[in-house]
Amino acid sequence: MNAQCRACSQAFIIAPEDLAFYKRVSPTFGGKTLLIPPPTLCPLCRMRRRFVWRAELHLFKRKSDLTGKPILSYFPQNAPCKVFTTDEWWSDAWSPFDSGRAFDFNRPFFDQFRELLADTPVPALSVSSVENCDYINCASWMKNCYLVSGANHDEDCLYGNFVNYSKDCIDCSFVDHCELCYACIDCTSCYDLQYSEQCVHCSSSQFLFGCRGCKECFGSVNLVNKQYVFMNEQLTAGEYRSKIRALKLTKRSAVTAWQKTFDAHKLTFPHRATLGEMNDAATGNCILRSKNATSCFDVSDLEDCKYCTWFHQSKDSMDCYSWGFPVEQAYECIEVGDRSYQVAFSVSTYNCTRLLYCSNCRHSKDCFGCVSMKNAEYCILNKQYTKEEYEELIPKIIEHMRKAGEWGEFFPMSISPLAYNQTIAQDYFPLTEKNGTALGARWNPEALPDAPSTAIVPPDDINDTNDSICEQILRCETTGKPFKIIPQELKLYQRLKIPPPGRSFIERHLARLKRRNPRQLWDRPCDKCMKEMTTSYAPARPEIVYCEECYLNSIS
Repeated sequence: MNAQCRACSQAFIIAPEDLAFYKRVSPTFGGKTLLIPPPTLCPLCRMRRRFVWRAELHLFKRKSDLTGKPILSYFPQNAPCKVFTTDEWWSDAWSPFDSGRAFDFNRPFFDQFRELLADTPVPALSVSSVENCDYINCASWMKNCYLVSGANHDEDCLYGNFVNYSKDCIDCSFVDHCELCYACIDCTSCYDLQYSEQCVHCSSSQFLFGCRGCKECFGSVNLVNKQYVFMNEQLTAGEYRSKIRALKLTKRSAVTAWQKTFDAHKLTFPHRATLGEMNDAATGNCILRSKNATSCFDVSDLEDCKYCTWFHQSKDSMDCYSWGFPVEQAYECIEVGDRSYQVAFSVSTYNCTRLLYCSNCRHSKDCFGCVSMKNAEYCILNKQYTKEEYEELIPKIIEHMRKAGEWGEFFPMSISPLAYNQTIAQDYFPLTEKNGTALGARWNPEALPDAPSTAIVPPDDINDTNDSICEQILRCETTGKPFKIIPQELKLYQRLKIPPPGRSFIERHLARLKRRNPRQLWDRPCDKCMKEMTTSYAPARPEIVYCEECYLNSIS
């Protein structure tokens, strides 16, 4: 089935298996299935619409709407919603039923949901089981971490996103089971590794790409179980260590120069079309142990899923971003998991069953259009109904939404309490204020001023950097905005003998994102055998890209 996106006008395909999925996840009442219609937006535009509902590293100081005390939240003070701390939100000091209301069949559902969202408290942060981690979000089981998001089971990690089971890592993205790593991307089980990407079981090395099982290597690509390799040239131990001493990597200027050299060096080697292991019939990138996963990115342990991103342990789901562990039959959701089942068009739902159009609900089932419900059942717009009343009313509401063109559509950007430029939508689909507001999204101008005249540029060499830098206001060399280095951060720089950064943490975060491939697929031929393949490397890019067979042959 061919379709045209009503947002970007691009053509896209709705496959027969997609239509079968929409039927499977459609709700049934009184023996009648209320079919979810095919989407009107292409997969990328659907993803962007969901992303406006999630903030990760944008955090703000504000006041609790319950107690008035200062708190930290991903909702700024001017967000149109009530914000409580996590403990306050879980307390008995309030009830979500206080904002309950009857459904008004004379008004669109989305307008009524916007009002409910504004009246019902939401938690300030998405965190659980954390210790000494005030400045983190979308994270659990963390200790002594700072400005980390999308993370679990970390200790003493700073400035990262999607960092898991790691310790003493700084400025890393999408790393697992790593320790003492700096500026690493898509790395697993690495130790004392810096400025590297797509590496597994590597240690005591710098500037590696696509390497496995390597130790004491520098500036090299596609190595397997090597030691003392410098710019893909095998050296003796003495020769290698002599070269490393001459590099002066304690200086930021030297690191910057070597990054440019290494980026050019990488282009002379084949790149793997798709990152993944132990998959069957999977397309996308960064996929592990998955079967029948189509156009999925940064996922693991999926089966029969499509258009899912950073999603894990899920079956029969489509158009979802974030989490799982596990979830089944989820559709058009952002942050859904913890044994959730048949959840659609919802935001931040934990351990829920048969939810439609809900936000921030926990341990609930059979709810429609609800906000912040806990252990609830048979509720509509936060109002309690009997099972019989609920099952009689929902078909009428869905028919009302169908006539208004709302049924089957995720929440519009216009009712998100978050501003487009302060969500992950801006990270992955950057827009100007004019273009963002034209989509109906909110926009909050960033209030951060330029660095004062007394601000300094961090020293170039870590050997010239002492504890006093933590008392200084620093000037970002990219934006001119102020930033700080905290004592915990400085100790790690000194331990790793790496220079202090010249850019603010958010600029470093955005730079790391740009080094990863987009979450989009193209058809192009393998540059070795010319066989057609699907990859996240666009055909116009300069990399040499091999299919899996040719790539493995090239490194064996």
